[in-house]
Amino acid sequence: MTFPTGKPHVSFSEVKVWKECSYRHKLAYVDKLDTYEANPYADYGTAVHNAIENYLKTKQMHIEPCLEEIKQKWIENDYEGEAYVEKMKPHKWYKNEPVEVWQEYAKTALMEFPVWMQLTFPKWELVDAEYQLYEPIDGFEDVSFKGFVDAMIKVTDSKGKEKLWIIDWKTTGKAGWLSKQRRDFLKTAQVGLYKRYIARKLDMDLKDIKCAYVFLKRGAKAPKVIDLFTVSVGPKFIEKADKMVDSMVKNVKKGFAMKNYNSCKFCPFANTEHCNGGQW
Repeated sequence: MTFPTGKPHVSFSEVKVWKECSYRHKLAYVDKLDTYEANPYADYGTAVHNAIENYLKTKQMHIEPCLEEIKQKWIENDYEGEAYVEKMKPHKWYKNEPVEVWQEYAKTALMEFPVWMQLTFPKWELVDAEYQLYEPIDGFEDVSFKGFVDAMIKVTDSKGKEKLWIIDWKTTGKAGWLSKQRRDFLKTAQVGLYKRYIARKLDMDLKDIKCAYVFLKRGAKAPKVIDLFTVSVGPKFIEKADKMVDSMVKNVKKGFAMKNYNSCKFCPFANTEHCNGGQW
């Protein structure tokens, strides 16, 4: 039996969508209704990620290509144009800022990054950047877990023990993640699942792998522009994450899709012909 999405794998972002609202998952991944629209937050994040990936591989920080990439995306998508600004007005979370401000955000973070890396992970060694995972999910012969790990580095701790760090870069607002977000299992499950599958793939003890998110905060000033958030991932965490993925795969296979009206705020299908968003 072919998995209903037509793909032999699932990613964390897909699992996250399902967990938030299985009906939204059906619309997006089974019915394949494409609602993606380019936005400055995603394009900014991609440009910064690219600069960091290049630095990890070369140990040379090249900021100008990142600033140029941001500029070109702003031109390509006309983010400062009247039409886009007008379209985004109803969204209270959106803050219209000129491209020069976004470029300054990137410049501040990237200038600080090399020093921050050396202070946080002395004598770090790159294992891989954008490391691809494609591992079978226990209990399912026809579905695998697919992911791209932003960074894997080796660091020797104070006791002389070598540790593998799994890191995911997140471009955020000035505050990074608030305490409530840091306690949210769904927020932290991404690096937890990466650790789970990497440990199995590389035949490593969970204790020898550490994982974290690194927030690159727009609008924050050096040295507080970069923030390390370590996630504790042990057997119980992995068991919970496995159950979530297992439940997702089983229910999608069965065709179960329930609307979660508590998850409508940022849903692109809410109050459209596809869903009456927020109305019980």
